[in-house]
Amino acid sequence: MTNPSMVQKGGHRKKVAFIVAAVLLSAFGLIALVGGAYVLYLNNGTDSEGYAISQPYQVQTSSSAFALWVAPMHITGVFSWLGNTNIAATKWVVSTSNSGQEVFVGWAKASDVDSYLGGFSYESPQAWQWHTIPYAPEINIPSTTTYNQGSPAVPPAQERFWTKTATTTNSTTIYWEPTWNTSEGMNVLVVMNGNGSSGVHANIQLGFKVPILGWLPYLLIPLGIVLLALGLLLVKKRKKL
Repeated sequence: MTNPSMVQKGGHRKKVAFIVAAVLLSAFGLIALVGGAYVLYLNNGTDSEGYAISQPYQVQTSSSAFALWVAPMHITGVFSWLGNTNIAATKWVVSTSNSGQEVFVGWAKASDVDSYLGGFSYESPQAWQWHTIPYAPEINIPSTTTYNQGSPAVPPAQERFWTKTATTTNSTTIYWEPTWNTSEGMNVLVVMNGNGSSGVHANIQLGFKVPILGWLPYLLIPLGIVLLALGLLLVKKRKKL
């Protein structure tokens, strides 16, 4: 004959197991749902391309150029196993603050642009930082120094070493997808008047995005709903035991 006490203990264990499973599923579901909703909320604060944009840094120099040396980035921790994969993207948005003045924006490797900048006056920070924090990028330039004298012999757009260039009387964008390692080498962002004249007035903003954050809410929110539903089903199932 079946021992009634053994049957009772077996039923009790099943109820406990259902309760534990229901609590865990509900907890993970709630975390996924809240997390997805929060990332979705943050995504609403980005621009039309999904980039979070920093506050503008104002360039007001009497020199012929403003130059930013941009160091390669090394990523560690949770994303380090990705190696050289492009896990994020940046862009530099430059707009003129001098109405009607054409602004040239050039992007080049430091090894190509160093000698060019040595031929005329330019302004550059001695030490600066750019923070690529998701949803909070920042350009931090505490001070700048002016180097050399004179003006370039020809307009900057006529030089051939630029990796990327743009000229505008309004606003333009230079896109850059770093490979997150220290072997890429230094790059330089150069802002000049289109004709190479002195007196550059412009605003520079840093845009930053991690593409995975764009679609993550559409994974987490449905997952959270499914897990919460499974937790509820287990609670109902437990009541029938």
